[in-house]
Amino acid sequence: MKLSVLINNFNYGRFLRPCIDSVLSQAYPDFEVVVVDDGSTDDSRQILASYGERILTVLKENGGQASSFNAGFAAASGDILFLLDADDAFLPGKLARIAEIYDRNEIDWCFDRVTTEESDLPPAALQVTLFDKRDTLRRGGFPSLPVPTSGLSFRRHLLSQILPMSVATDVVLSDNYIKFAAAFLGRGAIVETPLTFQRIHESNRYTGTSRAKTLRPRIMIATGLELARRYDGLQALGKSLVAGGIAETTSLLKLRSEARNTVAGGPFGDAAATEVALMAARKRLGNMLRRGQS
Repeated sequence: MKLSVLINNFNYGRFLRPCIDSVLSQAYPDFEVVVVDDGSTDDSRQILASYGERILTVLKENGGQASSFNAGFAAASGDILFLLDADDAFLPGKLARIAEIYDRNEIDWCFDRVTTEESDLPPAALQVTLFDKRDTLRRGGFPSLPVPTSGLSFRRHLLSQILPMSVATDVVLSDNYIKFAAAFLGRGAIVETPLTFQRIHESNRYTGTSRAKTLRPRIMIATGLELARRYDGLQALGKSLVAGGIAETTSLLKLRSEARNTVAGGPFGDAAATEVALMAARKRLGNMLRRGQS
C-alpha cells in the first residue's frame, strides 16, 4: 500500500525543512512526499530545490489553500493520502501506524489528533475510535471532528469524491469542508492519541489568531453552501451551517457597531468584508431554498 503525503506551503520557508524531514525520516517502505508551493515569495522554492528527487515539487501561482489541496491530489499516486501544512510536522512512526489502522479496519478515512508541544513523542499505545456518523449528518447533525488539516488522511477513492474543491484565496473553504464531506461519504477512525505536531506561531492564518472570530462565520457559511450544493444528502447540514454563520456574523456586526470601532471595523475593514459575505450568503441560501434543495 503506497502512501502520499501532500504538503501545502505558502511563505513558510522557515518551517519547511523540519516539516519535510519529519516525513522523509518515517520508517515506512513505500511513500512519496508531494510539496505544493502556492506562489511563495520567500526562500521556500530554493529549499524545495535542495531536496532534488527525494520529493515531488509542484510550483504554482498563489491561489489559496484549497487550490493547493487540488494540485497535490492531482500529482499524487498513493492509495492513502495524508494532508500536512508546511508549518507542522509528523511525529516519528506516524505513517506506519496509520497504515496499520487502515489495514486492520474497513475505513475510508483516519484523523489523528495533534499536539502543540514540539518535544512530544508518539505514545506507545494508540487509542482508536471507529467513527460512523453518516446518518447523523444526513439528519443535519454536527459530529465532533476536532482535528486540523495536518491530522487528516483518506483512501484515494474517498478523496476523489471531495477533490477538486472550490477555490478561495482565504481560509474560507478548506479542512472543515473536507472533514464533513469525508464523514458523510464513508466510515472512519479517530486516533485520540496525537501523532502530529501542530505549530502555533505569530503567522498562523487561523488557529490561535485574532482573525479567527471574523473568519469562523465566513467559513461556516461557505462550507454550508458548498456541502449543500455538492452532496444530495447534506442539505439539512448545509442549511444549519449557513444559519449559524449568519447568526454569528450578525452578532459580530452588532458588537462592532456598538463599539463604534471605526479603525478596525470601518467601511474598509473586516466588518465590511464580512457584511458583504453575509449578504451574498443570504441571497444564495434564498435561491437554494426556492429551488427546493433544502
